[in-house]
Amino acid sequence: MAKRIDIEDFKSASSPSTASKVLERGVKYCESLEDGDILFFSEIPFDFPKEDLNFLLKQKQTEAKKRKNIAYKPSINKISNHLSTSLPEQEKLHDVMKRFSHNVSTFLAKLLTPYASLWKLDYASFRPFEEKGRKLRLRARNDLLHVDAFPSRPMHGDRILRFFVNINPEASRKWITSEPFSVLAGRLIKDNKLELPKTAHSFSSKLGKLMKKTASPLGFPVRYKSPYDHFMLQMHHFLKEDEDFQKKGKKDHWEFPPFSCWMVFTDQVTHAALEGQYALEQTFIVPREALLNPEKAPISILERLSGEIMTDREPKKV
Repeated sequence: MAKRIDIEDFKSASSPSTASKVLERGVKYCESLEDGDILFFSEIPFDFPKEDLNFLLKQKQTEAKKRKNIAYKPSINKISNHLSTSLPEQEKLHDVMKRFSHNVSTFLAKLLTPYASLWKLDYASFRPFEEKGRKLRLRARNDLLHVDAFPSRPMHGDRILRFFVNINPEASRKWITSEPFSVLAGRLIKDNKLELPKTAHSFSSKLGKLMKKTASPLGFPVRYKSPYDHFMLQMHHFLKEDEDFQKKGKKDHWEFPPFSCWMVFTDQVTHAALEGQYALEQTFIVPREALLNPEKAPISILERLSGEIMTDREPKKV
């Protein structure tokens, strides 16, 4: 089960320190994350203007199945899934989300130094809806236990690290987590509830790569999914659809108070958000070559269980 690691010295991340001390602290926290722990901050550890907070809390987004979260995409510097009607409001929302993304990544680059030079800054999101009782299609629901996998963004064994902030001034955000990935995946495979991933050298994998190679020059957006990505997406769907697991599976309960923050590898820690409204989140893609203990990563666990290579994308040498 995941453990909560309280980050009590986070304020020192922005203060001068020796290089050895910065690295030592970063290694400790990265190792905790790779162990499947949740790093917890009792308050927001970076600048968060009150004006930005008040603006987000006043956003009135109409509930819609297609609008799960408001997203800011740093790579193209745009926001999506918002219902802002006026241009000034759209620009303000863009600026607030961009500033949040920048401030989070700047702070964490000083805290998680072993990752910072190699990770990729992914989407930031604003989650203005109450999770409890929210009407979403089953596979999109946040209140069901799952591991994260991106249908349209293959990871090829890289990791999904997420930093959350509860900006609700009145209520905690309530989570549950379940068994470690290694235990859960191993049991599902042993009980034949999930099929073992095919090798990256299988015919289907080679065909997928050929289709991408052929279609991409023609302008068709084909993204090759490795056997690892197929398995992770399969596991994401299976867990959410398994009523027996959702009701009877082992659970740890967590409460994240107003203005607290937490960080976790969500492709490794089985989790669900049961209750809570008004949360911010920033995603980082941590490449395999940045990991301190790569043998603990889901792809390494699956390769040991299957005896197969799950992706032909080799970690880069650093």
